[in-house]
Amino acid sequence: MQFLHIIGWVVLAAEIALALPIAYLCLLALSAILTARRRRVSADAPSSGGREHTTASAEPRFAVLIPAHNEEAMIGTLLASLAELRYPRDHYTVYVVADNCTDRTAAIAEQTGWAKALVRTDATRRGKGYALSWAFQRLHDQRPHYDAYVILDADSIVVPGFLDAFAAEFARGATAMQACNTVLNTVESPSTALRWLALTLMNHVRPLGRNGLGASSTLTGNGMCLSYELLERFPWEAFGVAEDYQYYLTLVLSGQRVRYVPGALVRSHMPTSFAQLQTQDIRWESGAPETSTTRTGLRLIARGLRARDIVRLDAAAELFTPPLSLLLGSVAAIFVAALVVSLLLRSPLHITLATLLALGLAGYCASAFAMLRPPRAVYTALLYAPGYMAWKLWVQVVLRRSKKYAGKWTRTTRPAELPAEVK
Repeated sequence: MQFLHIIGWVVLAAEIALALPIAYLCLLALSAILTARRRRVSADAPSSGGREHTTASAEPRFAVLIPAHNEEAMIGTLLASLAELRYPRDHYTVYVVADNCTDRTAAIAEQTGWAKALVRTDATRRGKGYALSWAFQRLHDQRPHYDAYVILDADSIVVPGFLDAFAAEFARGATAMQACNTVLNTVESPSTALRWLALTLMNHVRPLGRNGLGASSTLTGNGMCLSYELLERFPWEAFGVAEDYQYYLTLVLSGQRVRYVPGALVRSHMPTSFAQLQTQDIRWESGAPETSTTRTGLRLIARGLRARDIVRLDAAAELFTPPLSLLLGSVAAIFVAALVVSLLLRSPLHITLATLLALGLAGYCASAFAMLRPPRAVYTALLYAPGYMAWKLWVQVVLRRSKKYAGKWTRTTRPAELPAEVK
């Protein structure tokens, strides 16, 4: 019986440990819902009818950078969407950074007549981080210089008001911004539908909740907007697999805030098959192995407490929050253990706490459905969620620690390509 009580205390400790990140996610979800409601009320209010941010002559000048490595199959679609932007054409320039390309990526950009190709060849310093640093340096001395730089992935499309949304936040003083980065092909397969749910929670619910709390969004790589002055103060020196998150940590450690801009919508093509899915997941989950999460998180907490700064404290909470699949798996395991312990000890405490944890996590996930009303395919795809979660757990627990994948950039197979094994 004493052994059973010890097990009960272990289960209780695990429940308390899980309660902290789940409560944090529920707080962000509630803040996101309230922030979205305030945005709707503000949007419904009467306005002057003009562009809200500034006069045309004072609108910020943007350089739109598209780092691309052999993206001839996808780059045309993005360029076509950029051609439809409502923003004044003389206030933005599109640059395709053709990085070590051996295909027609640069030529497709030049053929538009308005986009420019920056051709880079470097056999040793390869990858998006190096391409961005090189492009920033190339454009740095232009006169007049650009007010801000926007970074887009080649497999994306943007909405016509994309730059207008950034310009409005820029006029309000934002120097680092993140667009709403979501899925283009949501209904194409169960994996893309589940990707929509995961990215909506990570890239919309959480950052919108942080906007409401006065905290900082993360940077997701696709749809970033960085001002000229910010890059002068914090030059781009992020060259790892997860270069976007690396630069975000540089900013928040210094007390900078990244503003989330939900009106700047960018949609990306997501993998539809398991072969495509696994390369992308391995790259996402195995990024920046040289960075110590614990050390960085403690630095954020120490600086945040000294400065009484919610930006750094929230960034630490984000850093220490386990991935959703790990939380779901842990809650499921704890629920079973709590049920057994409660029955044997004839005490409802453990199962009650486990039930509250499950309800809290379910409420957090449900916030994406409540806020955005996705197509029916997303609801149907929930039947595949257990298998998807098992795969994510395998990547996080096993593959991300493998020397085979750590720090290695792995290209995601594009829809116009065949996997190597069937070519």
